[in-house]
Parts: sequence; structure tokens; C-alpha cells
Amino acid sequence: MANTYRRSLLNPEYDLAREPLETQRTAVHFANPYRRRISEYESVLLYAQPNPDWIRGGIGVGGWSTRFPGGRGAWENYFTEARCTDWFAFRDPEGRWQKPYVAEKADEWRTTSRLFSSVASHSLHRRADPTWIQKVIGEQLGAMVLHDYGLFMALTSGIRDSLVDTLRVAIVNWALDFLDSAQQIQAEKVYLGQAISDSIAELDPAKQLWLHGPVFIGARTFVEHLWRDGYDHIEVVFALANIYEPLFGRFARQEYFYRLAPLHGDQLTPQVLWPSLRSTEAANTWTKELFDRILVADSEFGTYNKQLMAWWTQRWLPRAVDAVADFSVLFESPDILPNKAVESPREIFETVAADWIRDVAPIWGSDVTAADLLALYDKRTAAGRPT
Repeated sequence: MANTYRRSLLNPEYDLAREPLETQRTAVHFANPYRRRISEYESVLLYAQPNPDWIRGGIGVGGWSTRFPGGRGAWENYFTEARCTDWFAFRDPEGRWQKPYVAEKADEWRTTSRLFSSVASHSLHRRADPTWIQKVIGEQLGAMVLHDYGLFMALTSGIRDSLVDTLRVAIVNWALDFLDSAQQIQAEKVYLGQAISDSIAELDPAKQLWLHGPVFIGARTFVEHLWRDGYDHIEVVFALANIYEPLFGRFARQEYFYRLAPLHGDQLTPQVLWPSLRSTEAANTWTKELFDRILVADSEFGTYNKQLMAWWTQRWLPRAVDAVADFSVLFESPDILPNKAVESPREIFETVAADWIRDVAPIWGSDVTAADLLALYDKRTAAGRPT
């Protein structure tokens, strides 16, 4: 029997089928969600994003009256040569803001603390090569403390100059990752200084190697230029994310310190370096989003941005390869690597270069080839590598 139940107290004359007033049931947000729904990351960072009316994609609230001495504006569109129709479209795909970032770092340091306790309890440092511990960890890896601090400082300009909060927070997190990496390395040195010899924890030998050691000439020059000459915050991020870290960063951190440490009985260093590898992964995620989806794929400025990135590549790529070539001397040191079965530094760089060509260069359609990178490497080494 058909259901004839009707709601009571209604006038049948008006019980007519009518079109609904609204058929679209999607919520209207104050920002366009990166995915289907607005995330906590977007709710926190975009709830009150102020912007002058010249930032593309914003709502426009006028300009700014304050100025730096000399007339430079406090926040202007000429802070970067990159162009975009909607800067507010940028998102970190991992959605990292302050709360999850701090929680992740706290967990990493708890892991590091437990690691030091376990290594001390089992005296695992006793099996490590004393020369490796004293020279490589105490001095060479110690020099990376100052290296990473320099990269931290180079990124701080982007914290001030970035045009949207989502990008600003991503740069802040990456800058703090480098500062955290420096602290992790120094914490390892302090532990080894307590367990083996006080001299390992000293900063001055590592500082002298960083400032005057020939193996760090190229790296120091790159960091100095990035910190001193990096007036364009998007260029700084590009040079670091797409040029320097995929080449020198991987060559030094992964291929030398991380990979060779176990060959010398050093099981501690790879674990200490693990957070820096994680930070590289996180940075790769959002920088590819920035340069690929936001800038290169921009409907109005995409072609211009690709040309700009090609010019930036010409500026920064030779410096990064110089840093690799200078550092590669360490792979051939008989005092550090006696009779170790590893490839030559050129073979290692050939692999690194091939991965850069495959993973990074296509973002802006770079015409640089692996042969070009190896030619730069050979030119630097032929000119006389530091000893």
C-alpha cells in the first residue's frame, strides 16, 4: 500500500513541487582549498592574509606607507623577478605549519636523545676508526655546521619578502631545518667529545677548515654569494632547491658522510644526518609545487618564468659544480679512505648529475645536459683542484 502520510498543519494549496533555492551544496571558503575541503593548514595560514593591491590573486587593501632608509618599500613587488597571476594559489602539499612542524622536530630530537643513550650504553663508538672520528666528524662534518648556518641566514630574506603567508611559512620551516641540521651535527660532536676526546667537540678546527680549507672553497663561495647577493627571495629558493642541494648537498651529505660512515665503523653519523635528508624531501615537495605548478604553469607568465629560471641556472650552476669538484678531493684521501671499495668521485658525480637531469631540470625545460655538468666538473679539476 502506498504511503499516503502527509505532514499535518500544512495548507494543501501550497504543497507544490518547487525548485530549490540553491542546488550547489559546496561550502564557500575564504580561500580556495588545495584539495576538496579546506584544511587546518589553510585555515591557520590564510584566515587573515593582508596584501597590497598589487599582489596578484589577492583582494587588494591598498599599499604601505612605511619605507626603509633610502626609499626602499617595506614590501614591494620588485622583491622578485618572478611573476605570477595568483601568488595565493601556492600551497605546501604536506601542509606543514608551525604546530606539525614543531611536533616533528620534537620527535626527531627525542629520537636523537635515545640514539645517543643507546650508543653510549653499548659503547658502539669503540669500533669506529679514530682517524674518521677525529678528522671527518670533528673537522669536516663540523665545517658543515657553519655551512648549514650560512644557508639558514641566506633564507631569512625570503621570510621577510615573500608575498603570501603560505610561502613564507614554507621558507621559515626550511631555514629552521638547516639550523636544526647544524645543531644535530654539533650535538653529535659534543657527545663524541664526552665519550672519546674533548677535542672532537671543539668548533675552532672546523671553523678554520670552513673559512680557509681549500676543499670548501666552492661551497663557501656559493653560500657567501647566496647570503650576500640574494636580494630576490625566489631566486635564493631556486638556487638552493634546484641547483645547490640536488648537486652539492647530495654529493656531500649522502655520498660522503652518510654513505661512507659505516665503512669506518661509524653507525652514529647516518642516524644524525637522517633529519637533514628528511628536510630535503620536504623542501623538494613544496619547491616543486612553487616552480612547476605555480610559476612555470602560470597561464600568463609561464614562458617568462622559464626564461628567468634558465638565466638563474646559468648564474648558479657553475658555482655549485665548483663546490662539488673542490669537495671531491676528500674521496681520494688515503688517510681517510685507505683501501675502501668506492667509486671515483667523478663516477659518483656522474650519477648525481644524471639524477639532476632526470628529476630537476625538466621543471623549467632546462637544456643543460649531463655532459655539460661533467664538462664543468672536469674544467674545475683540470684547473688544479685544492689539496
